[in-house]
Amino acid sequence: MLYDLAELHHVGIVADDVEAAAAALNRLYGLDIRVFGETEFTCRIDGVAQRTVQRMALSAGPPHVELLRTVPDSPIWRPTDTGIHHLGFVADDVAAVSAELTRRGAPLWMAGGDGSTPPGACYHRDPLGQIVEVLSRATAERLAARHAEHCPGGS
Repeated sequence: MLYDLAELHHVGIVADDVEAAAAALNRLYGLDIRVFGETEFTCRIDGVAQRTVQRMALSAGPPHVELLRTVPDSPIWRPTDTGIHHLGFVADDVAAVSAELTRRGAPLWMAGGDGSTPPGACYHRDPLGQIVEVLSRATAERLAARHAEHCPGGS
């Protein structure tokens, strides 16, 4: 097995309004979701360089609920009809898991700014259209630590 399904770190959801989505999930399900400030990053989506400004939120967990703000004109940061955008799993060797997913028919969809598999996280899309994010343990721990911090705009 490439990664242990018990290593589900988060369910990713893309929403037009992260703050409103966090408030709704808190009200409906009692989730403690913290909204983080904006961050800018460079990546490659389908091999094309992109620079994006993202705003995200994360619930307590694991597994966590991760909210990501819609990025206009982005092929990746769009809401889906089902609500769930991707599943994020923790792996000990992101590059090895990424290479094996590609070999098995789930090509790399988003990677680091130079097109390589970043050590922290990457996204793959399988033939059924499912999106899987592979995260390193360090990235998973960093995200969980951000939730624990006081975050402006958090719930």
